[in-house]
Amino acid sequence: MSPSPGRRRWLTWLLALCAVWALGASVWAGYMLFTSAGDTPQEVVERKAGMHHDQHEATGRYYVPTHAELEDNGTAVLRYQVGNGQDSSVEDFLRTYDIAAKPTRTSPSEVTYSDRFGDVRRMFTVTYNSSAAPGGYDYARITVRAR
Repeated sequence: MSPSPGRRRWLTWLLALCAVWALGASVWAGYMLFTSAGDTPQEVVERKAGMHHDQHEATGRYYVPTHAELEDNGTAVLRYQVGNGQDSSVEDFLRTYDIAAKPTRTSPSEVTYSDRFGDVRRMFTVTYNSSAAPGGYDYARITVRAR
């Protein structure tokens, strides 16, 4: 017994739809495989501030910001939190990003650094959360503003 003409037509359309779907899925997969992903919004802000890990490859390490924002006037703002240990400290952060500027103390718990990275002017504000140990700190919050 052969299928009825209506059933044959329905089967033809179903097979055509499956073929189109498979072709579309293949094209999409090829596009996704062979195009670069691009930067995330956070990475765009990091690049603008001269703080992206690709811009400091020689160090072999980098810090991940806890906040990244591009203000309306074009200023890139990044915030980092670093500890007081061997792996994460303010000294290591400054060394990682080649910040050799002389510090300016703005308050007992705050220090600022100012430098240039290419044609970008950067201002680093380090706010220390003091600890019970003399001269020590539990963690520091680093805010980077770059124009």
